[in-house]
Amino acid sequence: MELSPRKQAVLAAVTTAYIKTGEPIGSKALTAILKNAPSSATIRSEMSELCELGLLTQPHTSAGRIPTSRGFKLYVDALMQPDKISESDKAFIDEGLKNLHMAPEKIPQTAGELLSRLTGLPAVTCFSTEHSPIIRQAQLVKLGRSSVLLWLLTADGRARSRVFRTGCVYTPELDLMFSDIVSKKLKGKHVNELTRAYMQSVTAGAGSLDLAPVISALFEMAQGIETSDVTLSGEAALYNICGSETAARRIFNLINLKEPILSVVDGIKGCTGVVFGGETGYKELWGYTLITAKYTCSNKYSGAVGIIGPNRISYDRLIPVVEYTASRLSDIMTEARQDMEE
Repeated sequence: MELSPRKQAVLAAVTTAYIKTGEPIGSKALTAILKNAPSSATIRSEMSELCELGLLTQPHTSAGRIPTSRGFKLYVDALMQPDKISESDKAFIDEGLKNLHMAPEKIPQTAGELLSRLTGLPAVTCFSTEHSPIIRQAQLVKLGRSSVLLWLLTADGRARSRVFRTGCVYTPELDLMFSDIVSKKLKGKHVNELTRAYMQSVTAGAGSLDLAPVISALFEMAQGIETSDVTLSGEAALYNICGSETAARRIFNLINLKEPILSVVDGIKGCTGVVFGGETGYKELWGYTLITAKYTCSNKYSGAVGIIGPNRISYDRLIPVVEYTASRLSDIMTEARQDMEE
């Protein structure tokens, strides 16, 4: 949509003022804001035309206007200049992400929690791997006569463990048998190759029914390792921005479905995107905005971190904060990946 320089200036001024005050902006107020402002009559005419274009709306009978979702989008895409991230915001993020001692899959969620605390808004993190994870190791630790700890590790650093009773006396011979099965049948396999049928064949070839509960538990643990995940941080903040439990629960349920948010993020061109709810096709997000930035870790991991807020948020400050968080995530996850490979 092509706008004259004057219309661009009016739309930018109305949007900026509305973000700051939350109040409709009238022509008289704009004359004090705009540089080389024309007459109030001219500004009123420009505002009326912007309303006809669907970029501004008049919420009451007063002369004041506020931006529509389309107006916000044009403002963000073409008229706004993001600030540089402040040193205090940068220090808050750096300190919160310093010395993370955890598997790579857990790091994005930590970043989301940090981002939610910094912005006061709910944060969403997406994590995905290019391929199904590969089994790196599985081990048993005897805890009692028939109680064991089963531990599973993937090549990309995801670990799972479970304590359970085997139903038999667990002997060193069974332990050796299990280690042999892991080495010959499981190690190096992609998680999606460990189908129920494949694991049943492993059990049948084990030579001992006593290992059946162990192999069954291993199958269940492997099924819980997904190639993608979506996590919400700051659930209380979600209720605050929605204003009603019903609206918040709808967004919460949408995020838990995972696929809708993953599809929205996948549709973003470039590393950073501002997506308005009306563009997504999901009515749960109408009236809300998602600011996201993507992160990567070689060709092993990828995803995005972002925040959800009302259309009226400080885009100029928040976009750099989200971008910086994603950048630090890329660095930290790359370091974590290298540690796993050493």
